[in-house]
Amino acid sequence: MFGYDESFRDKAGEPTRGQRGAGWVSTLPGGYAKLSSYRLQPILATSSGPDLKSLHILHSEAATGWGGQEIRVFQESRLLLERGHRVTVVCQPGSPLAERCAGVNHPSFQGVPVRMPRALSPAAFARLVGLVRSLRPDLLHTHSSIDSWLVSLVGRLLRIPVVRSRHVSIPVADFFPNRWLYTRFPEAVITSGEAISDHLRSLHGMAPEQVVSIPAGVDLDRFDPALSGESFRQELRLTADQPLVGKIGVIRGWKGHNHFLDAVLRVREQFPETHFVIAGSGPGYSEIRHKVESRPALADRVHVLGHREDVPEILAALDVLVLASFAGEGTPQVIPQAMAMKTPVVATRVGSVPDLLGGGERGLLVAPGQADLLAEGILKVLTDREGARRRAELGYAFCRKELTVGRMIDQTLEVYSQVLHRFAA
Repeated sequence: MFGYDESFRDKAGEPTRGQRGAGWVSTLPGGYAKLSSYRLQPILATSSGPDLKSLHILHSEAATGWGGQEIRVFQESRLLLERGHRVTVVCQPGSPLAERCAGVNHPSFQGVPVRMPRALSPAAFARLVGLVRSLRPDLLHTHSSIDSWLVSLVGRLLRIPVVRSRHVSIPVADFFPNRWLYTRFPEAVITSGEAISDHLRSLHGMAPEQVVSIPAGVDLDRFDPALSGESFRQELRLTADQPLVGKIGVIRGWKGHNHFLDAVLRVREQFPETHFVIAGSGPGYSEIRHKVESRPALADRVHVLGHREDVPEILAALDVLVLASFAGEGTPQVIPQAMAMKTPVVATRVGSVPDLLGGGERGLLVAPGQADLLAEGILKVLTDREGARRRAELGYAFCRKELTVGRMIDQTLEVYSQVLHRFAA
């Protein structure tokens, strides 16, 4: 759902020998201290990234939606290509990720649809063994439960290191063999926020130093506060001074869309001229659309837009960006995107959101699952514009320093480097 730039700065010429996956670990660059077993060094915040030779990274993603997790897989693949690496993305046939991969024209990229119906599918495992054996990537990076089981087992069989990402804050069941997806198979686990990392470090057998938090980054060229939201307001037939409140993201139960709609009714009592937008698709889209259309108090003020690509322009038009989730969130991409656009944020205290918003300094925080508190937060922004502006400015400064796509990929490549050094030792 969230905006992204699908343009690729193509590298001229054919892939190098290293890009074809030929034994990178046997030609490691100098200057890196070898790591003790199962220990990651602190991630370095460099401006140019670690000095890596060209790698071949295979990303796997079995999820079939298009939300922050899938967008991050695609975004990281693009960034790796821009750094001169080779990327293969294994994903479900017919998924939004597969469709986007099919549209990429780059000599060092390939998207491979593989049907992954369940974690221990013999057909999927055999297909992946053949694929990975032929490609010989330097590192396997898994993202969801099903693909993590399949690809991790392939990595064990073929002696290729695995990195696992955990994007959501839903608790991991701490029992055998489920915990092996984090404690046994991967050489490192990347999470999208410290709240998720803290939980994973509590798993039985988890080495705390193997878990690294790397929040999602924002493309500041695309999410630019100088962008105008005028065209979007014209689309909704709104004047420049009419308040506009929005919720952007995948529509599913724990994202709190029902709480948001309940808050709409309370906000309208004090600001009847306010309009509201819900941008996104997902399993709950039809239910939310029906709820809006069947209630006159909502139908004339709430615009259910479905999937949109013009997220920066929508954020530019908003007076308030709302995150109403009551579970599941790690570091939702839409909050850093709103920060980059200097759009005031009202969000629930879930996952790593409190850390992201500086405990309330960079955006208002409310308790999850309570529409009245959500409405109070929205009303506070609408009535105290100067306070909202100050918080948005602090968020913008924090985003530019800590939440850029360059910093995200630098830290990710540093993890890859340390994993490959340790694996080669």
